[in-house]
Amino acid sequence: MILTRRPQAMLFDLDGTLADTVPSLHLAVLGALQSVGLPEITQEMTRSFVGNGAMMLLARAVTRTMDPDLANVDKDLLKRAREGFNITYASCCDCKESIYPGVPETLSYLKNSGISLGVLSNKPDVFVRPVLEKAGLLEYFVFTLGGDVLGNKKPDPEPFLYACAMMHAEPEECVMVGDSSNDILGARRSGMTSIALTYGYNRGKPVQDSGPDYVFDDFAAIKVLISGLD
Repeated sequence: MILTRRPQAMLFDLDGTLADTVPSLHLAVLGALQSVGLPEITQEMTRSFVGNGAMMLLARAVTRTMDPDLANVDKDLLKRAREGFNITYASCCDCKESIYPGVPETLSYLKNSGISLGVLSNKPDVFVRPVLEKAGLLEYFVFTLGGDVLGNKKPDPEPFLYACAMMHAEPEECVMVGDSSNDILGARRSGMTSIALTYGYNRGKPVQDSGPDYVFDDFAAIKVLISGLD
């Protein structure tokens, strides 16, 4: 859905959209693997595994596969790995030095333009606000939501519609900005305009293949788009 006027609200993914969080997530994954006695994986493997929440990330890490059968993954092993992940990530989730170019300036412009801004992530909710706060970005957002609060996570429309309701915006008045097919497909299923960023994480696949309304290589291009709607 192409924009013809300024949106009332905008939602942003976090990992791979606002900041490159893989270095800290990788440390947390290594902590998880160490806690259950499994060998390390590479940071590039972690990068390819990100995008579907912490439990899927850990299931991929312990099985070394992209599409693990969760029914056949040892639940006690995953539980202990998650405990190790949480402990490690709580101490290393500062990504201030990894914010993508143009993010603070663009968010400031959007907020000062009267657009309500929110974060919609598949990251565990307990980490969303701390990561944003340590990155110096929390002040721009009136709403945040992690992937384990509702019954479904992205790309299911439930979190998208819930976010719109909490931000008092109709889906057609809202824009979703993200780097993966989870963001783009969920936005489409919810009746929202979508903006795809090509520099993030999409499990090695071109995010434009998911059919976004806009595709940008640079976060600052969002400011150019919105300012042109004045």
